[in-house]
Amino acid sequence: MEITTPDGRRHRRDVPPDAAHLPLSSWLERGHLPLNTRCGERGLCRGCLVEADGRMLRACQTETGAVRTVAIPDASFRDNRLNGVSTFEIGARRYAPRPRPGIGLALDIGTTTVAGALWNLADGTCLAHTSAANEQRRFGDNVLSRIDHAVGLGGTSPALQSALIADTLEPLIHTLCAVASVDPARITEAVAAGNTVMLHGFAGASLQGFSAYPFRPEFLGPRTFRSRELGFSTDFPIVFGASPGAFVGADITLGALASGILEEEGPALLVDFGTNGEILLKTRDGFLATATAAGPAFEGGRLNCGAIAGKGIISSMALRGGAWEVGLAGEAGGRISGISGAAYIDFIAEALQAGILNRMGRFDTNHPAVECAEVDGEMQRCVKVCGPLFVSEADVAELIQAKAAISGGVMTLLEMAQTNPGELQTVYIAGGFGYHLNGAHAMAVGMLPDVPFERLHVIGNASLGGASLVLQSEAGSAADTLCGEVRVIELNQVGSFEDHFIDCMPLDRIS
Repeated sequence: MEITTPDGRRHRRDVPPDAAHLPLSSWLERGHLPLNTRCGERGLCRGCLVEADGRMLRACQTETGAVRTVAIPDASFRDNRLNGVSTFEIGARRYAPRPRPGIGLALDIGTTTVAGALWNLADGTCLAHTSAANEQRRFGDNVLSRIDHAVGLGGTSPALQSALIADTLEPLIHTLCAVASVDPARITEAVAAGNTVMLHGFAGASLQGFSAYPFRPEFLGPRTFRSRELGFSTDFPIVFGASPGAFVGADITLGALASGILEEEGPALLVDFGTNGEILLKTRDGFLATATAAGPAFEGGRLNCGAIAGKGIISSMALRGGAWEVGLAGEAGGRISGISGAAYIDFIAEALQAGILNRMGRFDTNHPAVECAEVDGEMQRCVKVCGPLFVSEADVAELIQAKAAISGGVMTLLEMAQTNPGELQTVYIAGGFGYHLNGAHAMAVGMLPDVPFERLHVIGNASLGGASLVLQSEAGSAADTLCGEVRVIELNQVGSFEDHFIDCMPLDRIS
């Protein structure tokens, strides 16, 4: 078989007889050419669409032996080099340090990316930090797909756990230790944050309790595991942070510790943008929290030219004199190969102001920047951005759904707390997407409440920051206390959420 990858390279691979009846996506995965099997190879999406013998086909529904040539589009190629954000700010000031001998590991287990930081526990020095793609993506690009996968196997999936530990975290730890010149065997302890589903998959616990309401996770409170028992090659204790609810996890509670929101009078808002978007609202009467299925669009998923911010990826965009000026997440030079979620928000805000796009997300067909082009076998309205990269009307629709999920969730919590958006004293923006987000553009398209710009605080990977804080201080008990104080809101049980979601679909400011 002749295979052409998005970079134009051609690969010749022989198909052995025992692989002829395998799905093409599975065979390409074995050959280290993975596709975006975001629905878990169930044929429910177009993520693994390839050009096979001149036809656009879903690779997960195509037998390998029936194909002679394959061309993989950019949007269908799952690039294992894609990274998220491992930088963070710690705004908390109330927790006393706990110096002691040893090397500590902080982990953020995200749905799309994982991040880690290595610490000298004696003096609080960060020795290294990095991030990597979560290899569980091959079972689906969202928690629901992974839950379905595990439930189909009775609740637990050793393959799901192995994809996280053996294929993702072990290489991540070795990278951290190589940068810090530390033997992995010297790691003495670890703290892990993540949403509740990710932590269950990490522990090898059943995901059955997440499959139907009322949700019944195996655990919510803090837990300690031995790393070797989970499948790591070295042995140290790993403490899982406490989670308030089934879909509101330790990532938001530990992120809240790091942000400093607990030390404010409020009202204040923390939004952790991700595939599973989580929101925490602090009022003078307490805390409300929820999770909303924003999907992977903020991290570039399901978008024609989307990618997680990294080398060669556009992280910002501005319209100047009719031409798009772009900024890159990594070093300049080399091939520009994708557009980050944050840059798509820049595009929407700028295109809206320029009249290329209307408030309902439709392109003006009379505008000279708008053209019709064939995308994956379908004609779509598009705007060219840079080289072969473009934004389609379908991309905008995907992002509008994601932003309405977040802003609809925010408005639901504000309504329940009888708080107006303008009363918010601080809005904390967390997550890899949030790290590159232009706050003014986010407010212009109705993604965030319209507050004075100085009230916006971008804090990077708050989840990793919180895990680092717990590792080095007495903050762990504060996370447990917070979980007991938070009122978790299941949006699908709140009648007004659907109204807020619909109201937040247009590209209007929230005020």
